[in-house]
Amino acid sequence: MDKDNIFFADDKMESLPWKGENYWVSQLNYAPGIQGNFNKPLEIVIHDSTLRDGEQAPGVSFSKEQKIEVAKKLDEIGVQYIEAGFPAVSAREQETIATISSLGLDAKITCLSRAMEKDIDLAVDAGVWGAILEVPVGFPRLKYQFGWEEEDVITKTMNAIEYAGKKDINVILFLIDAARARGEFLKRLLTKADNTGLVSKISVVDTLGAATPETVSLMVKSIKSWVDVPLETHMHNDFGLGTINTISGLMAGAESFSCTMNGLGQRAGNAPLEEIVFALKLLYGVESNLKVEKIRELSRYIKELSGIDMPPYKPVVGEKIFNWEAGIPTAALRKLPLSVEPYTPDLVGEEHRIILGKKAGKANILYKLEEFGYEADDEQIKTLVTRVKDLAIKKNAPLTDADFKELYHSL
Repeated sequence: MDKDNIFFADDKMESLPWKGENYWVSQLNYAPGIQGNFNKPLEIVIHDSTLRDGEQAPGVSFSKEQKIEVAKKLDEIGVQYIEAGFPAVSAREQETIATISSLGLDAKITCLSRAMEKDIDLAVDAGVWGAILEVPVGFPRLKYQFGWEEEDVITKTMNAIEYAGKKDINVILFLIDAARARGEFLKRLLTKADNTGLVSKISVVDTLGAATPETVSLMVKSIKSWVDVPLETHMHNDFGLGTINTISGLMAGAESFSCTMNGLGQRAGNAPLEEIVFALKLLYGVESNLKVEKIRELSRYIKELSGIDMPPYKPVVGEKIFNWEAGIPTAALRKLPLSVEPYTPDLVGEEHRIILGKKAGKANILYKLEEFGYEADDEQIKTLVTRVKDLAIKKNAPLTDADFKELYHSL
């Protein structure tokens, strides 16, 4: 790639697709040399697992009514596939999944199933669109957890796929610990599965989040060379790579991805829906019909139900990501918000919040004066800046609105 050809002329710097009404990302994302390095999907296709893999987070338990409400909200924002649960857990879980399946949602409903007839029967009875047929393929899993021979796994998998075919239910072949599977074994298994003509999707799973983005890309490209079945990624976040590993898989040719809201899940959690959606939409220009303005609302709801708080500065859904305190960037915010942030809060139905702390400047004071309908001349504003800083240092904390109002009225 010619490094001189990745830059754009001045008259192109404010052009689509890197700049819109409420976002402005790097134009270099769309340079020919960058765009030509991957095969990005035509649209964002989500298979949400909050109700199953998300609920596997220790201490998290959703009631039937809560699961139904979450499914409705996921459907409302435009999620195309919803994994409603694992029927083998209990009769109550079976009932819940069946109820969700009967709601008439636009999203296709799936559930987890082991590669055995009784689990497939449960999926059929629940009325789901598809059974996510989990098959352990990782070398450590087979040798030390299950004690299974690879040929036995292939036989069990083929029997389960054939049985699901007889039951007329779609199959998503879910490859547990695929990142640690032997390649030759994986190729034999998937080639045979593909030849049945009964597999709707293959889910490439990094169960331990133990792969790099380059590894995920290699896995997806290799598997696509073996089969004609659409691929889906299912990534965990143990090394903080859930988002980029998912995107890497999609750019290597996977057609959809599994995720959870807030990245909820076991250990360090799963690939977070909200981060992936925003990165694909704004950084890669992948089309999306999702109602992104409702993502933070759904995030808060999941946080409430799960009892698991999110870091306040978590991308997309963190409560403080639109808070500003430092005076210089706050001044820039008054001129053009997109000069100091990649997208504006209105994109997700939020507003800026200006903090009065020891790093505040004139711009912070102006914001607060406007917020409360106060007036002040230049000298009074200078005095307020000084007093705000002094009080913030004394408190070792930002000022409350009451603090500011008291300072103002003491002028």
